[in-house]
Amino acid sequence: MQLSSRTRAAGFTLLEVLVAVGIFALFSAMAYGSLLRILDTRDRLEAERDFWRTVSLSLMQVEDDLAQARPRTVRGTDGLVRPAFRGQPVDSRALGEPSLEFTRGGQVVLGDGARSDMQRVGYQLREGTLSRLVWPALDQPVVSEPRVAPLLEHVEELRVRFYAQPGGWVNSWPATTQTGIALPNNALPAAVELTLKLEGRGEIVRVFQVKG
Repeated sequence: MQLSSRTRAAGFTLLEVLVAVGIFALFSAMAYGSLLRILDTRDRLEAERDFWRTVSLSLMQVEDDLAQARPRTVRGTDGLVRPAFRGQPVDSRALGEPSLEFTRGGQVVLGDGARSDMQRVGYQLREGTLSRLVWPALDQPVVSEPRVAPLLEHVEELRVRFYAQPGGWVNSWPATTQTGIALPNNALPAAVELTLKLEGRGEIVRVFQVKG
């Protein structure tokens, strides 16, 4: 009988077991909640990092294109000569003109044939997405649609300005000098100012040199 009493005294009562289980469940819930917050923070940080990496790569693409701009005019689908460099305020209509459209060089040409290293590129904001446009040929046939490559999403606004020498900053290109003389079709701006208003992140302003 004495051994049996000591055995009962060494065990746990049902109430003690329930209290222990409750404490364990409480700490487990707290630990799980902390883990979820850590994972959520990590996911948001990774998403933010990926977004800014995309912004950086997009701006590098714009910089590379403008650095390779060429004073080469082209013919549009209507047969009329289009300036080597065209720029205007954003036109968000489905068939609106790109905010930037110009001829660039420096493309890698494969094969032995005599081919130009130039192509016609452009940038357009439509439905919150900044896209890069590439036309299949410099002088465009009657039906010619550019290849559209989305670069950056969540863009609320795109503004462009062009630096003319002399004349300063203007909002469209080709520009007119201060004396009222229109610049030739093959004229290039000295620089382009690009302003992007990003959803929930403010504005980014970059000035790119047009080296020509």
